[in-house]
Amino acid sequence: PTLTALLLHLLLACSAAEQQPVPPESIRRSVSVDGDIILGGLFPIHSSAETSSGESRCGRMESHRGIQRMEAMIFTLQEVNLNSSLLRYGRHKIQLGGLLFDTCSKDTTALERALEFVKSSLNQEVVGTSYSCLYGNGTILPAVRYSAIVGPAASASTGRAIAKPIRGVVGGAYTQVSVQVANLLRLFAIPQISYASTSSVLGDKTRFEFFARTLPSDVEQARALADIVVHFNWTFVSTVFSKGDYGEGGIQSFESELDKLGVCVAERLLINLEPTKAELDVIVDRLREQQTRARVVVMFTREDHTELFLDAVRRANLSSGFVWLSADGWGKSSLPVKNNTAVANGALTLEIASSEVPGFTSYFTGLRPRGPRAVDNNASFSNHFFDEFWQQKFNCRFVVDPTKNDTVACRDNMRIDAAKFRQEHKVQFVYDAVYAFAHGLEQAKRLVCTEQPPDADTKASGLFDQCVANLSSFPGKELYNLLISPENFFVNSARRKVQFTKNGDGVGAYRIYNYRRNRETGHFDYQEVGEWSNSTGLSWRPDRQIFWSGSLLDVPRSRCSEECEPGQRRMYGRTGAGKDRCCWSCTECAAHQRVADTRDACEDCGELEGPDWNKTRCLRLQVQHMQWGSWYSAVAMALSSIGIICTLLVVGTFLRYNDTPIVKASGRELSYLLLSGCLLCYLMTFLLLMKPSTVACCIQRVGIGLGFSVMYASLLIKTNRIARIFEAASSSARRPQFISPRSQLCIGACLVGVQLGCSALWLMLSPPGTRIQQPSRLEAILRCSIEEKSFLVSLLYNMILIVVCTYYAVRTRSIPENFNESKFIGFTMYTTCIIWLAFLPLYFGTQSSFEVQICTLCVSISLSASVALACLFTPKLYVIYFHPEKNVRRLTLNSGHHRKHASSSGSCGN
Repeated sequence: PTLTALLLHLLLACSAAEQQPVPPESIRRSVSVDGDIILGGLFPIHSSAETSSGESRCGRMESHRGIQRMEAMIFTLQEVNLNSSLLRYGRHKIQLGGLLFDTCSKDTTALERALEFVKSSLNQEVVGTSYSCLYGNGTILPAVRYSAIVGPAASASTGRAIAKPIRGVVGGAYTQVSVQVANLLRLFAIPQISYASTSSVLGDKTRFEFFARTLPSDVEQARALADIVVHFNWTFVSTVFSKGDYGEGGIQSFESELDKLGVCVAERLLINLEPTKAELDVIVDRLREQQTRARVVVMFTREDHTELFLDAVRRANLSSGFVWLSADGWGKSSLPVKNNTAVANGALTLEIASSEVPGFTSYFTGLRPRGPRAVDNNASFSNHFFDEFWQQKFNCRFVVDPTKNDTVACRDNMRIDAAKFRQEHKVQFVYDAVYAFAHGLEQAKRLVCTEQPPDADTKASGLFDQCVANLSSFPGKELYNLLISPENFFVNSARRKVQFTKNGDGVGAYRIYNYRRNRETGHFDYQEVGEWSNSTGLSWRPDRQIFWSGSLLDVPRSRCSEECEPGQRRMYGRTGAGKDRCCWSCTECAAHQRVADTRDACEDCGELEGPDWNKTRCLRLQVQHMQWGSWYSAVAMALSSIGIICTLLVVGTFLRYNDTPIVKASGRELSYLLLSGCLLCYLMTFLLLMKPSTVACCIQRVGIGLGFSVMYASLLIKTNRIARIFEAASSSARRPQFISPRSQLCIGACLVGVQLGCSALWLMLSPPGTRIQQPSRLEAILRCSIEEKSFLVSLLYNMILIVVCTYYAVRTRSIPENFNESKFIGFTMYTTCIIWLAFLPLYFGTQSSFEVQICTLCVSISLSASVALACLFTPKLYVIYFHPEKNVRRLTLNSGHHRKHASSSGSCGN
């Protein structure tokens, strides 16, 4: 042993010798069950209390749990001893015994009791060694200790009975008790299995390497509580916890889980070990401040603290203000809700999943006070704690004080009602702890005891005593490893598999209870609504609804801030941590952004991408182009179609009246060329409305300029011809050159050829194609790969033709000649200039809407052609159809006597 352990050996050995004549007080407060191998037991039979001087003492009996747990160990020891398969050596059974103490729910008291286990274990080391103590008047005696457990062995030197070593300890209940006891037992390598201590602190194997438990660590319970919080979408909760390893360790594990899940803690409130009403009222007031946001309060409190806390809530009149979510410190206990049914209504509590131990109910209800109980080895024992429990339960006394009238004698016909009896939920874990030791000792027996046939009389041969001695001296570390090894699993009588994790913890499984009013009986009780295990997670019973505070079915909200609307992101405080992580304001993301997965940032969508309707993801933008069915296309096509029909009517009329004087006088060749330009302009509308493609874009580039150049080249040649004829007539009688139809067609071809040459050069320098244009982040438009500036440059030549043609129209506006069309050409060019001047700002001012822009272009082209068609050909059609008498040659002749008298507004001339 370590130096500390060695010094403690000497100290306890001397203390045992000095106290030998009188049994210590701790022995008087024990229950001793004889056996070959002894297990210790620690149980909270009484509550803790203090005297007026501040000294610790035992308080009132905890009749609802402590006595059941102690009797559960006695019951299990008897069941193990009757089990034919465990600890059998030959035809004899190795009997398990126990030394059971009351801890009074106090760690210091428990430590004092645990010293008795250590003294018993030290006995084998003291006897036969050179250790001695000075006793009484100077007599040197060997260190032999009084013990309440008498075994068959005796000291060779004194003949006194020798105490048997404690091979393991079952307990304690409270975490602070188990921590103190574990710190002591580890010095002497005594394994310990707790049935109720769940604190995560005890999972530290560097500090508690001999500690195990048959129930899970609070780390598992913290995960279960966190899963429940997340399941109901609670993101802002308060926590209340007891001071000590259970409350502080449990809530620390719980908050660690919440941190991973993004849930925040509004208030973190500690209940001191001995809280006053004023302190609890302050805690409730702080919870009240967060009531509108943090309605859920998670509790990691001891049972007594839970009762005191609910009392404070009742005093504050907050019976329906909160939802209590509690760990197993509340569980299914009736104590906290005894006077607080309205306050506790709707609470969710966790209880470690357990089952009733078969046979224990009939065993416990069949017990009778003040009677010795038989042990299989012909010994007997009594449990005076059960006698005290009996007096408290039936409010009677075995010895009645005649001076007191308020005491009742305990009668023989008093019985515990089996129908109303309920096993305390930790009974199973006491049962499992004893069986775990039995199975561990069974494995140790196979290692240190020679194998014997089932019918061998091992006691007669002395092998039985040797086997017991070997088990008694079996190293504690090796025994502990056997206890928690994966091979040391078993199925208990309730058909539950019992095994330990590598840290010595039980398997995590919990039942979830809802405390609410039973609608059938009208009474408040616990109703199982779900369960949680570390293997399957959270599951709810479909046949059980949860009734919340106020008996409502709607899940209460517990959030610092409500979720933002679709398309909005969260804006946190300065730090973005702690409470700020769950408390935020909302702000809109830009139209081209999506809300990040974390919901606290906006992210730009990629090129040609845009967010969906709720801005949760980016989608490929739908590429737009002009559709034939849109209103814009309908207007443009309607205007173009009317123009095409009118143009074809004019062409048909001219072909029909091709040899009439008015058609001849108008210059048939140039008229047909002009009409072909108009028709080409009208057809361009349909090309512009087509879905952009390489071929369509190529035709558009050439066609727009070609239609205009054909139309305005014809008008330019006409106005130039008229101007030259009348200028020549005024200066000489010589006929001007290049006024014949053939010459005019050649000139027109040259003028149109310039446009075609420019278009060809443009196509070579910038090959036609398509591109996707984004006038805004959320629009994708399929267009021809042409810049607006380039498009204007391509029309520059046509603008020159329009300007020159307008110039000649102005020069020839006053020519007084029959059938003179120079005035109508002037009207055409003036109107065309107005259209083009209006077109340019409209076209570039509608870039935000490609449909309006293309429609504007189509209408402008059609209007340009329509103006020429209407101004130049309507007068001719009017004469042809309504005044055919004017369509005669004499009115088309250029005679000198007519020149001075002709009305300028009257007729169209050559």
